Amino acid sequence: MVSIIIPVYITSTHQLALLDETLRTVAAQQNVEYEVVIVNDGSPVSIAPVLASCGSTVTIHQQNAGSAVARNAGIQASGGETIVFLDADDHLLPGALETGLRHLGEHPNCGFVVGPREEMTFDGEPVPWGIAPVPQSANLYHTLLGFDWYIIPPSSAMFRRDAVEAVGGFQDPWGADDLDFYLRVARRFEGFCYSTPAVTRYRRYSASSSRDGERMLRSIRAVYERQRAHVAGDPAGEAAYARGLEQLTNIFRNCLVENTVDRIRANEWRRAWRSVRMLFKESPPRLGTACWRLVTS
Repeated sequence: MVSIIIPVYITSTHQLALLDETLRTVAAQQNVEYEVVIVNDGSPVSIAPVLASCGSTVTIHQQNAGSAVARNAGIQASGGETIVFLDADDHLLPGALETGLRHLGEHPNCGFVVGPREEMTFDGEPVPWGIAPVPQSANLYHTLLGFDWYIIPPSSAMFRRDAVEAVGGFQDPWGADDLDFYLRVARRFEGFCYSTPAVTRYRRYSASSSRDGERMLRSIRAVYERQRAHVAGDPAGEAAYARGLEQLTNIFRNCLVENTVDRIRANEWRRAWRSVRMLFKESPPRLGTACWRLVTS
């Protein structure tokens, strides 16, 4: 049986409608026994109207604690030998579960398998850009550590329960808990990537104001610090470590620029001042970029 674990934090009727879409794509899965475990992570909007129409599910209610805690609660409440982590606004494509199980069966030495994804805009429309193919290596640890490729979204992967439990599930709900989880699993288990068919559809959001650069910078540094000892003395591992940390640091420094501009425009002066101080410490030229955007727009 496949356990599909969906952390849910719903703050609007629009998000509730997206959750309904997601659950309908689960209901369309065929030829596979599965269970749906929904973890309501303290949603201020009731999810009962959607659950009433989605058939048999296990629902857990908890105070808001973040996706890592919610997924761990789902793991504990689930009973499947394999696990898929599905976000509440993404779609499983037809045959996704059947495909994942087939590849796990064909690769008994692997702790997880990963398939390709499709992407959609926030409004659910097709995207005009291409999507990077999955890598061919069975050892994905260096690939993920170097940020040469990334598992997006979580539902593109199917994990054996043994692998999930071996690493203790998710840790620390401070932002990069998914990256931390993938690295810990990939360091201990091989993963098989298949190039067709696509198994999930990822909803792409605007990259700017939705990411907290300050929180994510602290988070990724903590994640990489945990991996430092594992790559020490390994030239390939050390190179991947340096490459991935540099790329992610630059990504979230750019997010910090957007956060600074957005908070000043919104007159959120305390948060804006914190962003300005951190941006000055991280990258003075980027602080100049933020100021230029404020005065020219």
